[in-house]
Amino acid sequence: MAGPVASTPGARCARHPDVAAVALCARCGGFLCGACTEVRGETAYCEPCLQWRIRNTRPSRAAAVLLVANLVALGLLLRLLPPVASLLAGGAGALLAVRESRRITRGGGAPRSRLLARVLLALSALNLLAVVLWLALGAYLWFRVR
Repeated sequence: MAGPVASTPGARCARHPDVAAVALCARCGGFLCGACTEVRGETAYCEPCLQWRIRNTRPSRAAAVLLVANLVALGLLLRLLPPVASLLAGGAGALLAVRESRRITRGGGAPRSRLLARVLLALSALNLLAVVLWLALGAYLWFRVR
């Protein structure tokens, strides 16, 4: 971050010409002072470029894949097959949905992917609830036959 600015003596902030620059924006290359620098990860951005980055961040592919996996697992469970797929897809989906929601809240993900995370969480919860009901039904039938 500071390397390119240090090699340019006398660099000034693009928005505050009376203040010395401490970083370069990773997207537009503009000089930034400490007040104008927004750091995400280890990368410095100016405010407009950071907002552009957040808006244009693609939703997680893993969340989309787990959404489909949860739908397939729920379909298998409705055919009264053992709930292994529902347990795996529901658990992984719930964990990823919570992680994605936290990432979006911290500003590291696109706000438009919030809906995907919420739908994934709801579908994962439905899958896990269906597993519990499937096991309860199995236990009831097992004790009833005995």
